[in-house]
Amino acid sequence: MSKQDIDKQEYNITVYTENQIGLLSRIAIIFTRRKINIDSLNTSPSRFESIHRFNIVITESEEVVRKLTRQIEKQVEVLKSVLPYQ
Repeated sequence: MSKQDIDKQEYNITVYTENQIGLLSRIAIIFTRRKINIDSLNTSPSRFESIHRFNIVITESEEVVRKLTRQIEKQVEVLKSVLPYQ
């Protein structure tokens, strides 16, 4: 078992977005390109009108998760991508 595997833990990334066609696909591509498996994905309306919430659960290192959230926020329709402890 490598040091990278030891540093991995489960993270829940919450993404708030406008409801746009194709956005889920573009977010999934970010994970696919980095060869990161999505353990769980849940989408639902948020408490704000026309804003949706994506809950994405992955098992990775903190450094990788931080890079992913910054990459997700670069998508035009993404309003905010947060980790639970931020």
